[in-house]
Amino acid sequence: MMSAADIAQTIQLIIAPVVLITACMLFQNGVLARYASLGQRIRSLSHERFELLRSGKEDMFNLERLQAIDRQLPLLTLRHRLIQRSALLAYGAIAIFIFTMFAIALSVALQAGIVGSIALILFLIGTGVLLVGIFLIGLEIRMSHRAICYEVHQVTLLGK
Repeated sequence: MMSAADIAQTIQLIIAPVVLITACMLFQNGVLARYASLGQRIRSLSHERFELLRSGKEDMFNLERLQAIDRQLPLLTLRHRLIQRSALLAYGAIAIFIFTMFAIALSVALQAGIVGSIALILFLIGTGVLLVGIFLIGLEIRMSHRAICYEVHQVTLLGK
């Protein structure tokens, strides 16, 4: 039978991954906000493209705008996919950290060193998965900056 001190120490060990779960959730909130915002931008451009085509006007402005939209949509879709993967990786990391918590509890309950080693491996895998998600969102942010610079450049060329 475990003493109260042993139980308290076990609970502390189990709760340690909660810090990373909380960090994942904070990261996830930002990722999901970007995901929703970019999704809305894609829908807006798709709607604008539809309206330009429906208007039937073939003036220079409409043709240039259609070309700009046709260049942007594939890039926006790629960025959206990167954000989606980053979000899924963060959810995966959260699941792995929860499994880590169970492995820690099982290791203490069974007093099995091998289960403790599994818990450590799970913890490291979860951290690695989260790191890949962070790299993906960093790549998306870089692409976002390039897209904004491109749009600003295109707008400054209008009327010249």
